[in-house]
Amino acid sequence: MAREAGVSTATVTRTLQYPDVVKAATRERVMEAVRRLGYSPNPMARNLRHGSPSGVVGLVTAGFTNIFQAWVAAGAEAELRRAGLQLLIGSTDDDSAREPELARIMIDRRVSALLMMPDGDERDYLRPEYTYGTPVVLVGRPANGLDVDVVMTTDDQAVDEATDQLLRLGHRRIAALAGRADSFRAAQRLSGYRAALARHAVPERQELIVTGLSSPQEINAAITELMQTPEPPTAVLALNLGISRGVLLDRIVNHRDTAFVALDENDLSAGLGISAITRDPFELGRQAAILALERITDPAAHPRTVTLPSLLVQRGSGELPPPSADTDGVPDAAPREVFQVDGRGVVRD
Repeated sequence: MAREAGVSTATVTRTLQYPDVVKAATRERVMEAVRRLGYSPNPMARNLRHGSPSGVVGLVTAGFTNIFQAWVAAGAEAELRRAGLQLLIGSTDDDSAREPELARIMIDRRVSALLMMPDGDERDYLRPEYTYGTPVVLVGRPANGLDVDVVMTTDDQAVDEATDQLLRLGHRRIAALAGRADSFRAAQRLSGYRAALARHAVPERQELIVTGLSSPQEINAAITELMQTPEPPTAVLALNLGISRGVLLDRIVNHRDTAFVALDENDLSAGLGISAITRDPFELGRQAAILALERITDPAAHPRTVTLPSLLVQRGSGELPPPSADTDGVPDAAPREVFQVDGRGVVRD
């Protein structure tokens, strides 16, 4: 660029950053070279050279095919764009072992803040001595002793409500299908299931709690095995999005009328009248971005935890009684409010 314009590199820099201090003739020569060469300034590279944050916020997610996480990214990007920042996304491709690597790449590129949607329980790589002052926001997971901001949802309370509703309808064999037993999300949701059982004095039956499900094959095999037992469940709680899809497919293919509550949803499940525990992923991402922006502005502020509601949406499948309802004296469920769901989350009708 400097050679093309016949000036020094310092003159090029001054022209691009402080054009008013450069003589008009020199400024015109530099800008003509810019147009001729198709040059576009790289603000990230410039900030890297000067050791300052890049004006880019990083987001580490499990994958691009997860519609929930895609909406989280959309919410974060919308809020950051309003603040003049950009979002840089990295995917672990559902491999939690890659989380430290991606976090390190983002930090090395001097992102202004780092949003993490971790699946793994390892957190040491996010301690201050490894992040060099980069603000960190955890999305959907607790801090586990880290001095960072967090945004979470009340999945345990919503699962408790869904289980309570099924128990009040007379169900006593309620299956709970979840992901990795040692993951926070599975543990959080199963705690709500167990709390409702305990409150109704219904014994927990280990054969009805199936964890470690991830692939469609595992999910299908688990559902088939459950339904072929001498005492199959009369209701199913699917405690993540992938499992919800598997249960819905089994329900359609095998014409099952078992009561069913999904976690998260899509247009198909909503259209088919599937009751669901819903969260607002767009708002989750937006709140994560707000926490990041506040932390950038005031690095010394006390860490905050923002909790967003998870809501039980009644559409019919989760309100079915068992084939032979025996409520053991438990009264019917009280009428509840009905919510309508748009593509981004839950809104009150």
